[in-house]
Amino acid sequence: MTKYINNLETKKVLTLKNLVETKENNLNVFSLVERNSLMIKILSLGKDSQVPTHSGTGDVLVNAIEGEGYITIDNETFELKIGESILISANAPHSLKTKENANVFKVLVVQVRAE
Repeated sequence: MTKYINNLETKKVLTLKNLVETKENNLNVFSLVERNSLMIKILSLGKDSQVPTHSGTGDVLVNAIEGEGYITIDNETFELKIGESILISANAPHSLKTKENANVFKVLVVQVRAE
């Protein structure tokens, strides 16, 4: 049987935010899918952590699953809280960082690219 989502057991209830560890001043990544047309990851940013400005070749959906943080897209900054999501257009420069008073910012990231 082919497995399309990695690093997870089937038929097991789980909490996504618990799949990746948090360390202060550190970024940790838990990868679920990495294919040419699809990437799904969970990012954990500890206190005072950030993902530097970068861009991708596909649209990116970012969903906050723990803590609070900021996402900057094309030099415009948005605050993201648990349960909130934001869509980033392909090739748009963006960055993420943990909110000043937060100890953690965890997000589920889904990037869809052309096949």
